[in-house]
Amino acid sequence: LEPLESREVHKIRDFVIIIDTSYSTKGELVESFLKETFSILCQEESFFRKAKLHVIQCDEKIQEDIVITKPEQLEQLFSDFTIKGGGNTDFRPAFSYVNRLAEEGQFDCLCGLLYFTDGYGTFPAKMPPYDTAFIFMKDDYRDVDVPPWAIKLILDTQALERERTAEHDEY
Repeated sequence: LEPLESREVHKIRDFVIIIDTSYSTKGELVESFLKETFSILCQEESFFRKAKLHVIQCDEKIQEDIVITKPEQLEQLFSDFTIKGGGNTDFRPAFSYVNRLAEEGQFDCLCGLLYFTDGYGTFPAKMPPYDTAFIFMKDDYRDVDVPPWAIKLILDTQALERERTAEHDEY
């Protein structure tokens, strides 16, 4: 039996993950965050068949934009991953960059943006036309006034570290 062609399936088409690469960013936590996020995204059936994932590093300017369209590219990302930047944090250049990509037609259907950060920076004043979540690490978290149009999520650093250690022990 084949699945019904008329069945509505909600698939993530285009997605953006932005990593705050200011001086306070820790490489191991960023890598753990990315691996956990990718494992969740890849649980979606046929995620990479027509999906595009941008992994952007940004401090006060765009440092790198890696586009991932196949699972093999994830392996390459982690084997070569280094944090680029180290300056101050400003969220506005990343949003301007993503908005420009959208205007240029680089996305088929931009479903959302995750911004992994310590929160010390200047937020954009205007709401973007896509869902946005700012993700903070519990250890570095301070009560940040995230704009009302964004989601604020606080991750437990110790839980993420335990997950990374358990994953490492499996190998």
